[in-house]
Amino acid sequence: MMLVETQTSRLSFFGRIADDLTRQVLLPTDTAVSLEEGWREALIKADGHFAFADLEPSAANYRIHIGARSYQDRVILQALPTSVPVQVILPGEDELYVLITSVAAPQKRVTFEQITFVAPIEAGAVVIGEGGFTTTLAEALEGQKVTFAVLSTVAGLAVGQMLRIVRSPNLLLRPGPYYPFPTEATVLAVKVVANDPLQTTLSNAGIEITGINGTAPTVTDVGGLQLSRFNLGGNPPGSVILDDNDRKTVTNDRGDAVFYFPGSKPITTIDVTVSKLGYQTAARSINVTANARNFQSITLTAL
Repeated sequence: MMLVETQTSRLSFFGRIADDLTRQVLLPTDTAVSLEEGWREALIKADGHFAFADLEPSAANYRIHIGARSYQDRVILQALPTSVPVQVILPGEDELYVLITSVAAPQKRVTFEQITFVAPIEAGAVVIGEGGFTTTLAEALEGQKVTFAVLSTVAGLAVGQMLRIVRSPNLLLRPGPYYPFPTEATVLAVKVVANDPLQTTLSNAGIEITGINGTAPTVTDVGGLQLSRFNLGGNPPGSVILDDNDRKTVTNDRGDAVFYFPGSKPITTIDVTVSKLGYQTAARSINVTANARNFQSITLTAL
């Protein structure tokens, strides 16, 4: 009688990774996912899903490292309370943020500033608003020059409120300083150096956007996520809505960092603060040309 050896595995973590700019799924050849504890690598499927198996349940967080060429690395903290598999999802990832400019109750429609292009969001997608508001999309949202969405209900919504429209549970990787941005994007590339004769590049320096077009943000809790809205002025008035992952970044090993915005936004200046342990914090107001790559070198002085 032949004996057949069998092995079984237990799924622990799983998730999916996409490009923050295009929202397209990143494939296995483009990404690397591992646990920092022992650098255990995940299995990545052809459809972009990653998975870890046979991990010990832990109330303490595992550190999941996600990286890809031309993207900013990120580390996600995730606990595994029991042996039940956990999908790695975070609020504010693959979502569309909009500011309501009008509400049409009979049509259950909200309008917002024109968006040049919206990658497909299916009907039934969750919509989250201020003050505990939740509903779903009644019609799919996609295409060019999008200015409105039809919801299952608009009861309780008002002009000036923000909405989060959830496209998918995907985790996003943000483009890094050497990403091939489209020509129509507005890009701010920053290099941070030390105030020494060699102008030594400084890695892991934190950079935070504190103002756009001379205006500080209005921060609002939208379904548990802090969103910063910057008024751009103009007629009709424009705005930029950023979550903390959009508004803050750190420099890489070469001292480089990058922010990026839709080229349709009339951005003229961006205010930032730059900080690093052992150095004086610096604040700068940077002139920006829309639809172009802009560069700024910032020098920090040691304490």
